[in-house]
Amino acid sequence: MRIVHVHHTFYPVIGGMERVVQKLAEEQAKLGHEVHVVMSMYGAEGRPREELMNGVYVHRVKACKLGYPDVMIPMEYPDSILRDADVVHIHSQNSFFNMKMAKRAKRYGVQVVIHFVAVDALATHPNPIKRMLGLHYQKLLTRKALKIADLILVKSMRDKQVLRDRYGVDAVYVPDGIDDKYLSKPKDPDTFRRKFSIEEDTRIYLYIGRLHPAKGPQVLVKAVPLLCRSSENFRVVLIGPGLREWLIKMAKKLGVERYVLLTGPVEEDLKISAIDASICVVVSSLYDYVEVFSLVVSEAWAREKPVVASAVGELPYRIRHGVNGLLVPPNNPQTLAKTLIELDKYDLKPSISKLKTWHEIARELCLLYGGPQKR
Repeated sequence: MRIVHVHHTFYPVIGGMERVVQKLAEEQAKLGHEVHVVMSMYGAEGRPREELMNGVYVHRVKACKLGYPDVMIPMEYPDSILRDADVVHIHSQNSFFNMKMAKRAKRYGVQVVIHFVAVDALATHPNPIKRMLGLHYQKLLTRKALKIADLILVKSMRDKQVLRDRYGVDAVYVPDGIDDKYLSKPKDPDTFRRKFSIEEDTRIYLYIGRLHPAKGPQVLVKAVPLLCRSSENFRVVLIGPGLREWLIKMAKKLGVERYVLLTGPVEEDLKISAIDASICVVVSSLYDYVEVFSLVVSEAWAREKPVVASAVGELPYRIRHGVNGLLVPPNNPQTLAKTLIELDKYDLKPSISKLKTWHEIARELCLLYGGPQKR
């Protein structure tokens, strides 16, 4: 089967959706399919317009970005790639670039599969202008996408419910997968502790994700002075890409810089070791739009670690408070600190049994696409 994945950005851009597309594409290529990824030149950092990466054909096209990545206009189309595809899989209906590619593929009579994400989620954006204009933009693209899609997918039970209740559509639920090593790698808390000189008895509260205000790393940093009232034998560790200076400045202003460690991005094995070393993983996002599924939750559960998360987006659909994790109000350092301090009072059991590997998800999608299957 010839499969084309479409998202406005891809490697070397680092992000949740970019990682999802890469993992799916590579696993489907391993299954014996011919897999392509169509993306914009944005963030390509001088890489060639066409290249073969881990068995996947990558095609970068010229595009114009109007402020936000989702508002990106393609300036050209890889018509031969779209026309000859058996299926074109669009990752997010919220991207103008993605929807233009979907419409182009539909013109050629190709099967178009769309993974709908964060449906109408900008309704809870804290900025009133973005909330009003963004929601209008979202609804417009969602309606267009529903007319184009031959197969409607979601990775979030929240999105499945919104599509059913507001648009009368019953979508197929296909969540994101997880790397097999998260389930199979032996526990290794020591590597991370040794690298960053953290004592064995020091509690680690771990954040993994972009260092962007919408993802809420600042909420965890603001909780540190409150955590100090209970104990000083802890570290707050933040792992991920993005500017660190603003968080370092915030920690210094609060007088807690010695309790806060910002590592920047780390390689996968070290990240797994960090999870193993932690007491819990914190997901402190501020609003629905930024939490469609949360790979970090799956990664924490795979390593049998509890999750303390904001009750936004898909998180309250995946996390059962007091059972497999704890939910807190978004942007509330006081409640977050109190919950982290009282974490040991709960007998939390991570939901490992429901996790699927990327290989399993890739095969499941290929069966949903239809067409000739390869083993």
